[in-house]
Amino acid sequence: MPTSFEWTVTGLLPLILTCVAFYLLAGDSVPYFRLWFLYMFLDTAYGHLFHLLLLVPARKIAIHLPGSKVPLDDEGKLSEQEEQSNDPTIVWPSAATVAALPQDWIVPGVSAKETNLIAVRDDVDANAKSSQSSNKKKRSLKNRKPAPSAPKPTKSHRQKATETRQPYCLNHVRGSTRIRQASQRIGAALGTMFSTYLLCSFSPLSFEDVGLEIPSAKRVLFDIVSGLAIGSSIVIFIFLLELRLKWIRITGYFETAVPSEVFAVNFAWDVLFHIGVSINEEVMLRGWMFILGCHGLLHRLADWFEDRSTGAAFAIVASIILQSSLFALLHLHSPGSTRISMINLFIGGIAASVNVMVAGGTLWLGIGWHFGWNIFMGHILGRSTSGIPMSCAVVCVLPRPGYEKYHGGTFGPEQGLLAPLAYILGVAMAIWLYGGEELQTWIDRLVISID
Repeated sequence: MPTSFEWTVTGLLPLILTCVAFYLLAGDSVPYFRLWFLYMFLDTAYGHLFHLLLLVPARKIAIHLPGSKVPLDDEGKLSEQEEQSNDPTIVWPSAATVAALPQDWIVPGVSAKETNLIAVRDDVDANAKSSQSSNKKKRSLKNRKPAPSAPKPTKSHRQKATETRQPYCLNHVRGSTRIRQASQRIGAALGTMFSTYLLCSFSPLSFEDVGLEIPSAKRVLFDIVSGLAIGSSIVIFIFLLELRLKWIRITGYFETAVPSEVFAVNFAWDVLFHIGVSINEEVMLRGWMFILGCHGLLHRLADWFEDRSTGAAFAIVASIILQSSLFALLHLHSPGSTRISMINLFIGGIAASVNVMVAGGTLWLGIGWHFGWNIFMGHILGRSTSGIPMSCAVVCVLPRPGYEKYHGGTFGPEQGLLAPLAYILGVAMAIWLYGGEELQTWIDRLVISID
């Protein structure tokens, strides 16, 4: 469990930053860039605080879940387990599943069980080495013969090593791990919303300025449901096309990573996880970076342009590039990430910005799209979502070995060939549903905001 020192720092830091924000934001003006930096600090601090508050009960619940393995007596191993993207003790796919595969789907010389046993053995060896005394380590290093010269490991080398251990690409963890990972994401979302509330209270900024306007409950519900429908539809499009092209293969239905676990329980943790992801990323990237970025850039650079409409267009394009770049970079260290995933996610960031404008400057459509995309891809249709591990899936699939450049490998379809097409299709659906009237209205409001 967190130490007293960690609790003290985690509790005091948000309070100190809140006082600093209150002092710096006193006045009637809206210091856009100061607001943005304060938001990032507050979001991080409060997100960590809420995570710790949720982590304690999550760990207590986790030890009572079926199939759980929670090393409560070792804080180091406990934290490592909560951060893992793949549990090497889980044997997946099963021997029966592998035996039923066509010959050209089987990785030569390596069965799924053998692959996972290799990973388990490597993990055990690593833990054993870490437990040796420092004197033994020094003697071992002193007596070790110099290794033959070799090129410095690159990302491609690491990916090859991962593919050797996971010939069928997908990451899996236990439900007892997933609930703790969900606590982190829900904590981050709570931190995002609370930080936004504080900054809107301390400054002339309003929820409308960051896309969280609630014109009516009916309209918010319509936007969320529309986004959910669009996001899930384009994932289904990818899935059916991959199935048709034989890049993936259905192997079962309603399965959990560990047979003794309960599907509905595991699925609940996945839903909570992606609710947190959707709120956190949409508010931070599309609300604070895109919407507020448009206003901030336009106010700062208005004198550069004779025509305000041209200035607004510049601010919109610049903000799209900035938030899309950050969106891609946030996934840089996700399992299996490559340059292709960065490019595809940059395109996805552009699509998300268009969602905001089409919906009249609100985030509810984007939140619904983001959640629908993630939950359908990762836990209904059994595909990897940015390398995020799964503990269950409604439709269980195997990505075809050797076709990683087509279906995206460990990172998933967001790194595949079909992702850009899906983003374009989703944007077309949003424009067809909403038309261009609200988009134009939002741009007009942006132009006159500098008066």
